[in-house]
Amino acid sequence: MSLLIPRRAVLAATGGALLARPALVRAQSSSEPIRIGSLTPNTGGGGQFGPEIAEAHRKVVELVNSQGGVLGRQIRLVQENDETNPEAAVRAARKLIDADRVMALLGLWASSSTLGVLPLAEAANVLVFCTSSSDDIPRANRRGLVFNFQPLNAAWGVALARLAARRGFREVAVAGPNNDFATSLAHSFKAALEAEGGRVVNDIFFYNAAQPSYRAEVERLTRGNPPALFIPGYVTDFTSFYRDIYRSGYRGQVFTISFAVGPQFKQAVGAAADGILHGFPVPPVGSPTYDAYLRFVGKTPDGSVQNPYGCAGFDQINVLLLAIAAAGTDNVDAVKAQIPRVANGPGERVTTFAEGLAALRAGKTINYEGASSSVEFKPDGMLLARDFELYEIKGGRDVSVERITSAA
Repeated sequence: MSLLIPRRAVLAATGGALLARPALVRAQSSSEPIRIGSLTPNTGGGGQFGPEIAEAHRKVVELVNSQGGVLGRQIRLVQENDETNPEAAVRAARKLIDADRVMALLGLWASSSTLGVLPLAEAANVLVFCTSSSDDIPRANRRGLVFNFQPLNAAWGVALARLAARRGFREVAVAGPNNDFATSLAHSFKAALEAEGGRVVNDIFFYNAAQPSYRAEVERLTRGNPPALFIPGYVTDFTSFYRDIYRSGYRGQVFTISFAVGPQFKQAVGAAADGILHGFPVPPVGSPTYDAYLRFVGKTPDGSVQNPYGCAGFDQINVLLLAIAAAGTDNVDAVKAQIPRVANGPGERVTTFAEGLAALRAGKTINYEGASSSVEFKPDGMLLARDFELYEIKGGRDVSVERITSAA
């Protein structure tokens, strides 16, 4: 997910820290709590997901603290809202790093927020755990501080293009909001569709996501009556864009991203939503790890996708705490080295901090199996692979069409 951040704003927000401060080794006193920042999109385009990520962080920390903490120390979790806005994310990150002195920032969702915050984190030697998909993130991860619990746009593009081709749509017109997520995903989709023997039939374009009307953009996108449209938007812009598509009389196939057509969208457009195809990365529905997470946060497993990003938040905090326990310190460099070891294995399969801690105390190596995915990282800190699901809206409900695995 992402929104663009002006280069000038990034420089203004981060430049002083980068010029004035050397990288810090953040190992707090053994008598102090271990300080962790939860920086989530509680409002804005990611507002439907931020609270579930923050809740997972909080509930795991409450449980771990009630059982004695980590290394005999309590965890102090500080929560901030990044508003799904990179400038707000930078301000919140500065507060968490400078005032709260956290050793890690967990929960970042929008790619632009992650990219905006990363220079601050690198200057202070602070870990960043995110669910962001921009292909720029591994290139920006120069010090290996980022661990991404979300597949990159290239994987989204491959999965969605393959699913479109399997449904028989090989000629697709593409447009999206002018942000990092949509622009990189649209081009990944184009390349992947061509690899499937299809083609994008228009010159891909990107629109301002805060417009009162998209009639001109819809006319441009539907020119020539293409068989299908792919619009990787957020719920706010996609709702208005789709209304104008429907009013235009276009009745071809519409593809989008699942978070664009959640309950808010369905309520807004009613029966006009039927027939839309959408897809996104999904947790392992029905697996013991995912069902256990749902029960942990008070939900009943029902065979559907619930809390698609909260489960990643659950994995983030568990992996971090296990890495601290394995390192025997909260020194960031030591913890960073342990993250792939506790997440990738080989070792005893564990699904919670308590299970992992017991195995570590018994002298065993561990392999954390997540609620969101297997949680295995490549050397650049990016997720190895993730399942994607394609849905069709029928009668106001999301009906599963197909699932595939796509490498990140």
